[in-house]
Amino acid sequence: MHNKNRSSFQGLYRIDTRDYPEEALREALLNCCVHRDYAFSASTLVSIFEDRMEFVSVGGLVDGIELEDVLLGLSVCRNPKLAAIFYRLDLIEAYGTGLRKIMQAYDKAERKPQFQVTGNAFKIILPNTSSHALAGETVCEKNVCVSTLYSAMDKPETTVMNMLAARGTIVRSEVEQQLGISQASAIRLLKYMSENGLIKRVGSGKSTRYIK
Repeated sequence: MHNKNRSSFQGLYRIDTRDYPEEALREALLNCCVHRDYAFSASTLVSIFEDRMEFVSVGGLVDGIELEDVLLGLSVCRNPKLAAIFYRLDLIEAYGTGLRKIMQAYDKAERKPQFQVTGNAFKIILPNTSSHALAGETVCEKNVCVSTLYSAMDKPETTVMNMLAARGTIVRSEVEQQLGISQASAIRLLKYMSENGLIKRVGSGKSTRYIK
């Protein structure tokens, strides 16, 4: 019901795809089970929105490990015995590959998964890849449509302004990573904000940065 199937045709062949890659859903659920902190009685939260699914599990990363380390494949398991059981059941193939599999499942998607970590929680955000959730990205070409591009999400302009307030200056790649969008979408967003006086562009080429 919440992962609808849709079909498209290439010549005589029908291609079936789902709103969310099944591999990504599987890995997100396994991550919630294997890596949560069972010292707390709080429930794991799975929230379903029109444009995304969010998985929030109790327990941040193990001390000394950063999100970048995990995305590179480093695995320091909080529950090694539980992970061993899942491994023997063939539910996980190798330690430390779950988040990379999620990213690979979205390899051809416009919007990418996001991962957020606090001291006591870990969140995985899976974007809906269906055409209706991404309609703004296919029809909006002019600057005035940029906000519509993200109508189902939190305002991206607000996120960019918060980034600038915290850092003072940002580059396009940071916006891509924070919002989980493509390079082209980030360029359109930053161009829209620059032309409407929300931010200022400094420099050119690879040295381009943005300030308030």
